[in-house]
Order: sequence, then C-alpha cells, then structure tokens
Amino acid sequence: MDRRVQPSFVSVIFGSGSCIGAAPTGRMAMRIEQIIENKTEYMDLLLLTDPQRDMIDRYLDTGDMFALYEGKELCTLAVITVSPGKRECEIRNLVTTYGNGGKGYTRAMIYYLSEQYRGKCDTMYVRTWNYDESLRVYKRCGFEHSRTLEGYFVDHYMEQIYLDGKQMTDLVILKKSLNEEVDIKKVVNFALNAGRVLLKNGAEIFRVDETIQRICKRFHVEEVDTFVLSHAIFINAERDGEEVYSKIKHVPLSSANLEIVAEVNDLSRKITAGMMNLDEAIGEINRIEQMPAKRKYQLVLSAGVGASAFGHLLGASAMESICAFFIGCVLYIWVLFAGRHRLSKIIINIFGGILITSMAVMMYVFVPVRMQIDGMIIAGIMPLVPGVAFVNAIRDIADSDFLSGTVRMIDALLVFVYIATGVGLALGVFGNWIGGVGVCLTGLL
Repeated sequence: MDRRVQPSFVSVIFGSGSCIGAAPTGRMAMRIEQIIENKTEYMDLLLLTDPQRDMIDRYLDTGDMFALYEGKELCTLAVITVSPGKRECEIRNLVTTYGNGGKGYTRAMIYYLSEQYRGKCDTMYVRTWNYDESLRVYKRCGFEHSRTLEGYFVDHYMEQIYLDGKQMTDLVILKKSLNEEVDIKKVVNFALNAGRVLLKNGAEIFRVDETIQRICKRFHVEEVDTFVLSHAIFINAERDGEEVYSKIKHVPLSSANLEIVAEVNDLSRKITAGMMNLDEAIGEINRIEQMPAKRKYQLVLSAGVGASAFGHLLGASAMESICAFFIGCVLYIWVLFAGRHRLSKIIINIFGGILITSMAVMMYVFVPVRMQIDGMIIAGIMPLVPGVAFVNAIRDIADSDFLSGTVRMIDALLVFVYIATGVGLALGVFGNWIGGVGVCLTGLL
C-alpha cells in the first residue's frame, strides 16, 4: 500500500520556513508539560509523523513525552529517548497539530528539550524523512547532518510514504551538541541592555529587575545579583562562588514610551518560554530600540486630544475643551522643538506653563463665548504632567524601592513646580501689567 502525504500536511508536522521566525503573540500563555501516564491516548497524533504503530511501540514506553499547550489547546507533542550508558538522547517523534503550523511551536519544543536534557546528555539526535522542508527546519534549530540510513522506510515500513509525489525511502539522522559553554559576558550584557531599554522608557524598578533575572536564568547564568536605581543598573554574575563579571550602566532619566516597554515584555516572555536563542534575542532587542518614533503630527494631535479630553473630564465646558485642544497642540509643537534643540527640562516646562497661560488668556479675551480661564489652563497643562513617572514613583516606594521611588518622585514634583512657576509668572504679568485683562483675572488671582 501507498501512503501519500500532502505537502500542507508536512508543513504542519515539521513546521514551515515561517515557523522559525514567527511566534505566538497576543494569545494565552504557552506551557510545556511532561506526559507520564496514558501515552497511548495520543497515538493518533503520533501516527502522523511515524505512520506505523509497532514502530512507535518500540520507544513510547521508555521515552519521555512532552506536550506544548497554548491555553488549553494541545499544539505540539514530542517523544524523546535517552540511550542507556551514553550521554545521548534522540527525538523520536515531533508533531504539531493541524492549524498550528508556522507559529513557532516546533522551535519552542526543540529549545525546551535542549534545555531539559543539557545536563544529562552531550548530544541530541533527531530522526526525519529526507525531505527538504523538514531538514531546513531542524538545521535552523541547530542540528547538523549525522548519517543517512538508505532504504530505511522501504525496509521497515509496510506502507510506502510519498511527499510531493516523491517516495520517502531514506531516514536522515541529525545531531546537535548540548554541552556548549555558556558565554556569561554575552548573556549579562544582553540582560543589562534589555533592562536599560525598559528603564529608559519608563518601566518600574521591579519589572527591570525581574526581566534581567529571568533572562539570565533562561541562559543558565544562575548566580546573578542586580541593583536597579531610577537612573542606573548594577549587575554581578558569578559561577561556582567566584566573581565572573560585573558591570554598571548609567541610564539617564527620559520620557516614557510604553510601546517599547510592552515590546520588551513580550520579548522576555518569548525568551523564558524557550522560543528564542541568545543571538536572536540580541537582534530583537536592537530592533525594538530602533523602532521609529510616532510621526510628529500624531504626537501633536494626541496632545491636543488629551488636553481636550482631560478638560472635559475635569468639568470644562465644550468651548473650553475645544480651546484646550488647540492649546495642547501648540504646546506640544513647543515640546518637540525644545527636545530637538536639547533644551533643559526646566526651560521646557516653565516656558510651557507661560505658553499655556498666555494662549488661555488670549482665547478668553478674543473668543466671543463666556469661558473660564482656569478650565483651559488645567486642561492645557496635562500633556506636560509626568503621570507615568509619578505613578511609577509611588509603585517603587510601595515595593520598598525607596531610593528609586524618591528620586522619581522628586523629579515628578519638580516638573509640577516648573509648570506652576510658568503659569504663575504669566498670570502675574497679565494681571498686573494689562489692566483690562487684569480685571478679568481678578477672581483667578
């Protein structure tokens, strides 16, 4: 009898080329569990890659079975055996269920098995058909050719197996070394860089520390001590009680970018799940850091919408909220200009307060609708308010990171002082030097 397998079926089993570069995102947590009992319940799935049951029976009882789940859905199944008296293991069956090809599950399982058996074995083998697509996937996961058993499927299988109209006759055995030395400096530098990107873009102290620890443990650097401040990271890695590598990284305080923080968090989850090796992770963190900023007009419009929305929430009238929109837009044009010329935070916020107040007064005078100046000013300053920094400062203090929390809190409070100084200066000037407007501002001053 002939057993003809469709090409699409093969891409599901072994993973297509896109499997290597893709990973499940925006979905439920992925986990891998060992199956101890009732292994035969998965026989139908195992037969997809090893189509003869008596061949599976030879290794199923003695082999270790692992299942990869996305939420409650079984996505990938693997059976691996360890050679008695040798430091060798072999993946005897690896199958991904229908509809889950090209999502990174095959590679995630291979990486997981490599980590699980690294201490027990020096070499991992895998058996596959002499089919280009499956060979390509395994080689991208670090395997290389070991030997070929010609005519294996003809001699040992009752049914002939066809892929793309071609009969599979030869069994190809690939191997992968598991005893590679861990490059501690490379791991620590990467973890430190990931922490720096998080801290620079407004992440909390505990998140930075946790990310560094998770990355180091994933790449077998177990003895790691970190000390994270609001503007610096200290890290020390040890092996066998001896100091190996220490490094300090200064991280200047800057504005928050929660999109980058979210990207690094997603990268950390993929690394922990075993879906990336170190070189891939290094390339990904570099890509994240080089993500293009939002277009300037988007930032300006967002500032205007934010000012208008906050004005409405704080009780401003419809016209006051509309005026706050234009104030927010003009204000952020100033912020972008000042940032481009690297002006001091003091100048940016003081002059921003002056600009907001001046525009609010002008609109109060020249717009023929009854409005309150304070509503426009309060709404207009919202794009300058360091809300993320202030909240993170409170969270750091709550987590007993008193030093970092205090520094962030002082920085946020000083911004409030700068804004208030600018607003006060402008109100004083308009109130004392311009009589007509001064009368209008009497109640406010």
